[in-house]
Amino acid sequence: MSRLEGAPGIQNGLNGWSRLLGLVGVPGAISLYLVWWITEWVGGKLDRMIQLLEQIARALRVGGP
Repeated sequence: MSRLEGAPGIQNGLNGWSRLLGLVGVPGAISLYLVWWITEWVGGKLDRMIQLLEQIARALRVGGP
């Protein structure tokens, strides 16, 4: 028996990433990455839109609730 067998928290030295890849497969990993990338991209665009709307509201002196 090697020293690493039965040691808690050690799984192939990749902290569970290999288990995740084995669970979802390569197409699943690609789709998860694409979902993350699109979410980040849309989030950045939404932040910019909100900033512009706030600037317009301040310029028009629209009162908030």
